[in-house]
Amino acid sequence: MREIGPYRVLRAPGTGGAARTHLCRAADGLLVAVEELHPAQAPDAAARRRFARRARAARRIDGRWTLPVLDADPDAERPWLATAHAPAPDLARLLRATGPLPVATVRRLGAGLARALAAGHAAGVVHGGLEPARVLVTAHDPKLTGFGLPPAPGPDGTTGPLGYASPEQIERPADTGPPGDVFALGALLATAAQGRHPWTGRPRPWTTGTGGGGGGGGGIGVGAEDARAVRQRTVDGRPDLADVPGALLPALARCLDPDPALRPTPGQLLVLLGPGPGAASGPWLPPAGLALTARYAADLPRADEAGPVHLHPLIEHPLTYPHPAGPPARAPRGAPGRGVGGPRGVRGPVPG
Repeated sequence: MREIGPYRVLRAPGTGGAARTHLCRAADGLLVAVEELHPAQAPDAAARRRFARRARAARRIDGRWTLPVLDADPDAERPWLATAHAPAPDLARLLRATGPLPVATVRRLGAGLARALAAGHAAGVVHGGLEPARVLVTAHDPKLTGFGLPPAPGPDGTTGPLGYASPEQIERPADTGPPGDVFALGALLATAAQGRHPWTGRPRPWTTGTGGGGGGGGGIGVGAEDARAVRQRTVDGRPDLADVPGALLPALARCLDPDPALRPTPGQLLVLLGPGPGAASGPWLPPAGLALTARYAADLPRADEAGPVHLHPLIEHPLTYPHPAGPPARAPRGAPGRGVGGPRGVRGPVPG
């Protein structure tokens, strides 16, 4: 059976945003998700250096709304990053099961992801690849994945998820900053709220997938010519928000402003969205969503195929982890991080 670093692979990679993610078992039985750098980026020394920097920074991100980064090896033949495994569907799969989400659910989804972005930006990391396949949905809350890895190249050679990359990420990738993440979040929430993508009008979630967008997370196959057309509509700044509920429209329209200076920060978006996580009692997902998350939560490797296994404490007992009072203050770009250990420079326990 294949191993990646010290981890034994239990299940092969999925599709969509999980196209490079392996479900693995650590020596102590901890279940981890190991994602490898895109094959097109692995031979690139500059991409490896970016990966190493992002992996170190990702370990400093507050783990309430993300998956804790546990380990990484930027020097491997295929650099890889290991996070805690969360047995949960991604948002694209959830939307296929539920259709458009209720306003209260979209608010809680947006608030959780805004907090995740705020935590990442405070650690000096711009996500750059936010899309439905990067959002895991549990019965308790959403979790944003992918902070430690640079965005994979798209079907037309550009970077950033098709339909979620901001105008500046499309036209000036070097200028992409935190406002680009807010733009992607606006496109994602608009898709969740109205049941179709604001740039494509398609009824299913749009994800980049692998090798041209054919991901199993709800993605739709797309060639380079179609990709250019979608990116042009994004740059033109005319999203279709006709069926976004009025309670959400002002916030999402601001997120999708073509001028990054006019978009809200993640902290401002929390205010614009209204009541956030924990504001309402009872389940946050509709019944079809809860049923789907329950099926995923029960789908753990059997002892006879993997030996004894367990989940990371932040995944197994999420409600015991304190909710932050608000999004962390953003650290200055390039601020020094905590010390790192291990021969590869990024291995070690999740910082507290």
